[in-house]
Amino acid sequence: MFLQIKEVLFRILTKLFLPSLARNMEQEGTFQMFEGGSAITDENEYFRIYDNGADVTIFVFSGMDVLFAGEPRFEFRKQLEGIGHPTNFVFIRELRRTAYHNSPSGESDGLEYYTRKVDELKRQLGARVNIAMGASGGGSAAFYFGTRCGFDHVIGFSPAFPETVWTGLGNQLRAIADLGLLFTRPLDYFEVILVALAANVIKHTLNRTIPPDRMWDVYPRYRDANPRPTGTIIYGERCRPDAAQAEICKTIAGVHLMPLATGRHNGPGFLKERGELADTLTSEIRTVLRRLDVPLAPAPSLQDRPVDLQSSPVPVTE
Repeated sequence: MFLQIKEVLFRILTKLFLPSLARNMEQEGTFQMFEGGSAITDENEYFRIYDNGADVTIFVFSGMDVLFAGEPRFEFRKQLEGIGHPTNFVFIRELRRTAYHNSPSGESDGLEYYTRKVDELKRQLGARVNIAMGASGGGSAAFYFGTRCGFDHVIGFSPAFPETVWTGLGNQLRAIADLGLLFTRPLDYFEVILVALAANVIKHTLNRTIPPDRMWDVYPRYRDANPRPTGTIIYGERCRPDAAQAEICKTIAGVHLMPLATGRHNGPGFLKERGELADTLTSEIRTVLRRLDVPLAPAPSLQDRPVDLQSSPVPVTE
């Protein structure tokens, strides 16, 4: 009953404040977007690998994309150009929307499955430097798999860990009671409420289907890892749950916080609307590569950047 109520609220708020999204979701039949039962099982649909023979690889983990209709999309593809160094790219989609806890086949071994696949791809591409990146649930995945698989750096846009920053009762009440955000930035406010509802639906779905010993432990795993990848957390400073997450992580050595002047959870969307996403990512990645002694060419200006620097994708490894 509790789950159904939250799904109904999600529908109502979406129709009220994001009507075009609601229409698309109804046409595509994706309002039941958290079940995952009808998800694609073809493994090749979950991975896109661009092997450019480079010594730097960037792994991008998709989030649950609860603010978008249709399948979760590859994020940051166009924005990762102009880094100034040859780069391989791996884009990983989570089509089941169960926070990587299910493998493409639907089994509850997702964490082990994706760990194995990421390790295989790291070995296949053979890069000296590996960077993980993602937004929201994809940010959590970037920190989790980046830690398990021995990455050099992780970039998370509003990474949703520990999940209690979104699903904890106190944090939810504080988000709901944020009248300052409601009256000054109402669309930001309702975006936060939609994400909080979706996070709870995903949590209840996981609790029903995934054994407790197979749930991911993103925060303690990252905090206690030795060695631990350095990290960048980019978040909306007026988004209470994301600001709480950043506060929790700010004392971890090697973590750089980058607050944005917004109340939105969707940091990439905020930056993209301002025309700042590509430059923000390029600047941060170049800073990381300099620290890791990777030689860089001068960053091209926006008008000089080619449309697509990647080669054709290669099949996922078996």
